[in-house]
Amino acid sequence: MFRIRSTSFMLIWLLIVSFGADAQVNHRHFIMNGRISLSEERFVDAIRYFNTAINARPDLFEAYFLRGVAKFNLGDFQGAIEDYSATLSIHPLYVRAYHYRGIAHDRVNNYYNAMKDYEKALSVDPFDASLHVASGATRMHLRDYAGAVRDYDMALLINPGLSYAYLNRGIAKRFLGQQEQALADLDKAVYHDYFDTDAWLRRGMLKAEMGLKESAMDDFVQAAKLDENNPLIFFQRALLHMQIGDTLAALADFEKVNVLDIRNALTYYNRALVHGYRNELREAEVLYNEVISINPDNVYAWFNRGIIRYRLGDLNNAAQDFTAAIRLFPDFAGAWINRSVVYADMGRKRESMADYDKAMAIITQINGPESDASELMARYADSSYFERIIAFESDFVSGEARTGRVQFREVNIAPFGLFVLVLSNKTDPPSTGLVGFQAMMPTSEIIHLPEGYHLKLLTRPLIYEVFTANETLPDSVTAQPPSACGDRIAYALYHQDRGNYRHALEVLGNMEACGEWAEVFMLNKGYLFALLEEVHAADEMLIVDVMVAPRQSSSRTVVQDHLPDHSRALAEFRNLIRRQPQNAYAWYNSATIRLQMKQFQKAIDEYTEAIRLEPQLAQAYYNRGLTLLYLSNESAACDDLSKAGELGVQEAYSVIRKYCSAY
Repeated sequence: MFRIRSTSFMLIWLLIVSFGADAQVNHRHFIMNGRISLSEERFVDAIRYFNTAINARPDLFEAYFLRGVAKFNLGDFQGAIEDYSATLSIHPLYVRAYHYRGIAHDRVNNYYNAMKDYEKALSVDPFDASLHVASGATRMHLRDYAGAVRDYDMALLINPGLSYAYLNRGIAKRFLGQQEQALADLDKAVYHDYFDTDAWLRRGMLKAEMGLKESAMDDFVQAAKLDENNPLIFFQRALLHMQIGDTLAALADFEKVNVLDIRNALTYYNRALVHGYRNELREAEVLYNEVISINPDNVYAWFNRGIIRYRLGDLNNAAQDFTAAIRLFPDFAGAWINRSVVYADMGRKRESMADYDKAMAIITQINGPESDASELMARYADSSYFERIIAFESDFVSGEARTGRVQFREVNIAPFGLFVLVLSNKTDPPSTGLVGFQAMMPTSEIIHLPEGYHLKLLTRPLIYEVFTANETLPDSVTAQPPSACGDRIAYALYHQDRGNYRHALEVLGNMEACGEWAEVFMLNKGYLFALLEEVHAADEMLIVDVMVAPRQSSSRTVVQDHLPDHSRALAEFRNLIRRQPQNAYAWYNSATIRLQMKQFQKAIDEYTEAIRLEPQLAQAYYNRGLTLLYLSNESAACDDLSKAGELGVQEAYSVIRKYCSAY
């Protein structure tokens, strides 16, 4: 025992001595071992080797750069950014460090920083095709699909055989509605890299969208041969089997997804639906149990399990499931109706009638007292009715458009977005047209924005794009998070409008010292949370497979329910309402998020409160009108749209012309 301890001490002493003498450390040896570890995807080991090399030679850039690559592949994107920055402090013209730092900035949702890094790299090496691909990837995150196509065009001009440039250009064209051109690009992606699973998978998904079912199935089969551990392949193939009507094959593929991804609630849910459709009620019940155990807030899982249990004759548990659905969604008329039926079958007539009356109150409030009750009861008892989304066709004007007549313009009929504060310069007038804007500003404290700048309040859609912002803010504001409240606000809004959402949130989340101003900017925090959620819930077709290591298959892809979870944004707005109950813009933003979450009646109630506080708030009338129109309450909807138009919302007249002709 003593001998072992003595030997251990000697080894430790020798290591200390050798690390204390730089000349005795062969830093090239550690860099080489780190490279080997990187190639074998042993990233933690690689970091240890690079740490040793850096300790020995902190003046050499290579170890910092390679350690950044290892950190990136471990998901430590901020750590990777720091290592790439250290690389550039030593070697300011090292293109790959700008390139990879740009990709890391993209991963942490700081898109402006990413684009700046790509621009710098391209100024040094404009003929690097992979740089143009990386730039295109960030533009796709910003929904600038036309710009992304231009980037991919340049990449393919430099390297016509770059398969993943064809792949991503095809996806961008798909988002631009150019399906045939997108398919041609995906054909080329497959041609140039026959073994790229993503190319086969995305082409199959596009073909399925285009109704080319047999050809799409061939692509999914080939993708599964190339990567039998990719759950997304089997999920998409299962959906195609459902379109074809082969429920057994669909179930087999859905089951494969859950073998690969045991906690995939969306797939359990789909399997339950299929079993219910096949009248295999016990199997459906078990699968809904899995959904609820993973996601107890899934209102439709409770609702559908209640239907299954009712069909099984399990009335007590069916009633409990409908009760759970009501608890999660108090305005869910279908759950009240179905629980009424269950209570009637249980002989609980008084409770049954109470539930029926509650359902009718909800339905009448939404649709008006003159509506056909039996038709509405049937509709609201069907959960599929609640799967609709607020969306009206943008091209409803046919051949009747007349120049100069606002009511005949083509407009994209969609709700106004969230109110958010932005930084404007002296050439941009303040938000004087917004009633009550100044009233929400704190009067007890004064902030000093950079000279020549003021705050402006406006609405912005829930899309993640970079807005034009002034480039002339003082370096003391833009270089790092400053300490003075006015400068901190300017810094946060500077990055917000450049698409550096993480930077903005970091500052806005740490403004306690700014007193009441911290409350005001809860509007912006909620807005940023909503934007980030839209990024994370982006359509799964938006695959931007740009890495800082050799490009890999998407076998680690996890199939998810891509509906955004806006609970953080809603919580931020609700917290602001608790602090400032007279803030009409907080009520409006909360209502708009509820609209995104399909909480329609609550959205209507909160728009109503916003209007009570600010009777001239045109956006609230317009959004409430669209919500009522969606819920088939045309009379009340058209009144709201008329008021919105009167208050200056020109889009309202196009909606009125299309949907309010009878009123």
